[in-house]
Amino acid sequence: MSEMSVVFAGGGCRTFWALGAYTALAGLARTVEVAGVSAGAAMGLAAALGLEEALVAAFCARTAVNPRNVYPERVFLGRPVFPQEAMYRATMHELLGDASLQRLARAPRVRILQACVKPGWLVAPTVASAWWAYAARRRRGLLHGPEVPHRGVAAEVDTAQDATSVDDLAERVLRSSASPPVTPILRAPGRMYFDGCLVDAAPVRALGAEARAGAVLVLLNRPHPPQAATGNVRYLAPAEPVPIHKWDYTNPTRVRQAFDMGRRDGEAARGAVERFLAEHRA
Repeated sequence: MSEMSVVFAGGGCRTFWALGAYTALAGLARTVEVAGVSAGAAMGLAAALGLEEALVAAFCARTAVNPRNVYPERVFLGRPVFPQEAMYRATMHELLGDASLQRLARAPRVRILQACVKPGWLVAPTVASAWWAYAARRRRGLLHGPEVPHRGVAAEVDTAQDATSVDDLAERVLRSSASPPVTPILRAPGRMYFDGCLVDAAPVRALGAEARAGAVLVLLNRPHPPQAATGNVRYLAPAEPVPIHKWDYTNPTRVRQAFDMGRRDGEAARGAVERFLAEHRA
């Protein structure tokens, strides 16, 4: 059987499209390693554990009882104005019970790309400059960040299998997704973390060296001009915009639509992906 590594690009709720595409394509090859960034890290974790449908169901259940994406009145109560972080964390905890943590030890390695501000650099101007550079790359249609991260920003690659508890694993995923003000800045000793997309929104670089040398399937979540495989890397993108905003945590119907759209697009691409895998059979 062919082997492949899979990369999940960042993109908030749009990444449910990539999870759907993965469910349609996973049977074509044995997944040997997974990499993800931001919400793509959560999707990659679910894919490695075979919990795609469980993640969709858990997240849909939470969005079904959350009527708004922002609650300004909570300022006066000392509570978070944005509900996304609490919902994200709760979904991760539900998904990653102790049994799943044990199962993860036998699953493909899951690499999580994170971005942190280097010690000694001023946080606000460094992050603002890095966000501006990231936005400029998106406007230019670039899929990857520069080989050397933006000035003052360090790239870290965390491995899900190194987590010592469910809390620890959820924190590793959430560090890759830290996007203030919607989700808070996360900290570790000597480190302040922001969304890993500041380094690379489609983190092939997060894969281990052996995985990078084999067949790599990159699952995007925005329409992108058709792109043939670049060497051993093949990109798959939705043909049309995914029908949910990245920060919309109120609409289970659209979450499910994004996932189902990914499955349909994945099925439509099976032949092309199968040929790609045959060309790069280990």
